[in-house]
Amino acid sequence: MSSLADSLIGRIRKQRDLVQAMDEHCQSISARVTSRDGNVSVEVDGLGAMTGLWLGPAAHKLGADALAKLIVETAGAAAQVATARQQFLSQEFAARMRELQQAPLTRWDGGSFEPER
Repeated sequence: MSSLADSLIGRIRKQRDLVQAMDEHCQSISARVTSRDGNVSVEVDGLGAMTGLWLGPAAHKLGADALAKLIVETAGAAAQVATARQQFLSQEFAARMRELQQAPLTRWDGGSFEPER
């Protein structure tokens, strides 16, 4: 037999596990983008901070200003990809958390209790 308290504790555990999974997923987000010409590849973390930079064999032929511009543009594109992934995860997290909060709780007699919304 399950009590309302047991049901509530079970929900809290599921919410805790969801928050932990969200944190792990967010920390593992990365994105790598390569420029169209293949001269620059940039990797960023989930916050858009650059974690890797690779230059192709012909990158030096672009000149300093053009290469700098290409690096910045490629890093910006990678940051946009990481942001999109972060937003997707946030939306999924919010939907799953809502589901947990709206799920009825089970009383000791097998009946259900639905918290006010």
